[in-house]
Amino acid sequence: MPLIMKYANKISAMKAVDESTQSVHLAWAVLSQNKTTGRSDVIKITGHEEADAFVQNNPDLYYKSGPFVV
Repeated sequence: MPLIMKYANKISAMKAVDESTQSVHLAWAVLSQNKTTGRSDVIKITGHEEADAFVQNNPDLYYKSGPFVV
């Protein structure tokens, strides 16, 4: 499992609630590297499980980034 997936899985297992707010929702971005421009294109914003599945289907083309608060 790539390091970023390992880290994201640990984060998702952590408590995502701050005492000063109601709750925090975490999301992950599925991205693809544009070989022409060298920039990354966002393909999808989703939860960690769907992002993992998306990347596992084609790890040479896609990667995920996160978590981030939505």
